[in-house]
Amino acid sequence: MKMIYKIKLFIIAISFFIFGHAPWGQHEVYRQMHMLLMCSKTDTGAFEFTKNLALLLDEYLPEAKARVARARDGERLTNLLITNQIPLAVVSSSFLVDLQKDNLKSFNELQENSYTIYTFKKMSLITNHEFPEKFISFIMQALLKASHDKHDIAKFYKRENLIINYNDAVLNGFEF
Repeated sequence: MKMIYKIKLFIIAISFFIFGHAPWGQHEVYRQMHMLLMCSKTDTGAFEFTKNLALLLDEYLPEAKARVARARDGERLTNLLITNQIPLAVVSSSFLVDLQKDNLKSFNELQENSYTIYTFKKMSLITNHEFPEKFISFIMQALLKASHDKHDIAKFYKRENLIINYNDAVLNGFEF
């Protein structure tokens, strides 16, 4: 009798650890509470730029609670972006050229499933097709306001030969 009681007690104790320690739901909550900006570890200069961009967005769009996330490489960045796990990414033109040379499959998936929403001097802010245009407008307005307030990092540079095309909301918002 004592052995059965001990086994039941052990199962109950173990079940608290199994069910109480599952972090999977917390990732989803964190992603809903914060605007995550993805960059790749292999994209030179993107991490520093993305950290500065997150600080700028926290100042001009505080309700977004911008945070930086890093993918290990271009393939992982593409997978996270096109599966809508992280809807925004900062990439450089050289990174896209390198991705095209090194991993054509990931490059084609990224090109087919994403839009550019803002172009900086050396970097671009891209999003997947799932990202709402309302949020694109908020981000554009915040960055334009920062640019008018003399934040050089936020200056918009129009590009004609984009690898990833502009979103329609961007084209309408800037009236090229």
